[in-house]
Amino acid sequence: MATISDYARARPRNENGSFRTGGGRVYDWLLEFPSVKSWIDAYTAPTSRRNYLLGLNVVCRQLNLNPDQILELARRNGDKVPHDLKSRFLGLTNSYVQGGKLGEARKVQVALRSFLQAHEISFVLTRQQQVRYRRKKVATEQIPKPEQVYAMADSADRMKGWADPLKRARAKAMILCHFQSGVRPSCLCRWTFGMVKDYLYPEVKSPIPLKITSTLDTKLLGYDLDYYYTFIGAEAANALRSYLDLRINRGAKLGDHSALFVTHSSNLRDTPLTYGDYFRIVHKLAKEAGIQIIWPHLIRKSFRKILNRSELDDDSREALMGHRIPGSRENYFDRHDLAEVTAKYQKCDFSRAAANTVDEMRKRYEELEDKMRELKSDFDQKLETIVGLQEDTLVAILRAYGYSAIEAQSIVNQMKGSPDRSDEIVEEARAKSPLMRMVQEQKAKEARKPA
Repeated sequence: MATISDYARARPRNENGSFRTGGGRVYDWLLEFPSVKSWIDAYTAPTSRRNYLLGLNVVCRQLNLNPDQILELARRNGDKVPHDLKSRFLGLTNSYVQGGKLGEARKVQVALRSFLQAHEISFVLTRQQQVRYRRKKVATEQIPKPEQVYAMADSADRMKGWADPLKRARAKAMILCHFQSGVRPSCLCRWTFGMVKDYLYPEVKSPIPLKITSTLDTKLLGYDLDYYYTFIGAEAANALRSYLDLRINRGAKLGDHSALFVTHSSNLRDTPLTYGDYFRIVHKLAKEAGIQIIWPHLIRKSFRKILNRSELDDDSREALMGHRIPGSRENYFDRHDLAEVTAKYQKCDFSRAAANTVDEMRKRYEELEDKMRELKSDFDQKLETIVGLQEDTLVAILRAYGYSAIEAQSIVNQMKGSPDRSDEIVEEARAKSPLMRMVQEQKAKEARKPA
């Protein structure tokens, strides 16, 4: 059974084995159909367009039908997908599910449903037939601490596989910019030179404000937001300046619309980085820094944890994350006042010094906890010794009052079980002791003697 990855690997390659640019994509033949073009043009995000087209390509090739033939069969059936066609499609998705490829099964199902719905074709799936999205990552995710993020950035300088200084500078700049801005990973890959040039040249001015529009972050369209502001601090700005200086020294001509982060391989030089490229960069840096499980979105979550520790109000936190503020509060929040947003961002400390301080405080706290455990253990031992001495003393006194060893220990245990009644128990034991009975009997005898 062919998968989406198989079709992607079928792309033409150069002599050195790399994908040939300009040689066509496996789904390009679909764009020759007006029905496909009118459908896919409704999606602006490149990743969404690619995934939908790849999914529809798999459906068409596996069912041996072109898009127009699928639509024609549905229209003959009263604008509903025929039962036999639906059965063949479900057989395709079930084969993916049984092979453990839930992600690919869902991509194929979503692509076909979207295509059919765009042409007003009914495609109803029961609850059991739908391929559900399962969030496996949540159980294993480990949000990196600030000091771990900086360790990842520092590890770029010693990566053995990156001999080119440009690749190392790019990786360091991307990690720091991502952490200090908190944007979505795909948005980071779309940054342009015009967003930062006035704050990097002729000298670095930080924090650098970044106006994130729906063109850069397509998820804002779903929130009905035109833009939001976020920032990068001094260390990220300096790392970005160093990377851009290296590019300029190698002859790069940067305009306002030039991509900030580009590839530096021989066959795809100066093309904008994709999310997949950035994912591999994060994975390599994390591995070098000793972090096992991480993906780009977790760096955005690290940004959020810094916001949570700050004195910012909830609405400002949501705004800096690029979220729509719940309810009517969105209507009363001023996203246009850059000075106010800047002042709020500066209340959050993303610096290396703060990360080191937190790390030192955490280590100091752990040391104090260890010391407290040692002191408590020592105190408990001494307390047990004191209690032991008191028990021995009480037992000796009770034995002097005529109690046997077993009886004396029983009274002591009763006192330990009810410490609030210990005085009462002692007085009662003294009054009822064999010695006191003998004294009372002796007094009674003397009282009975004739005068």
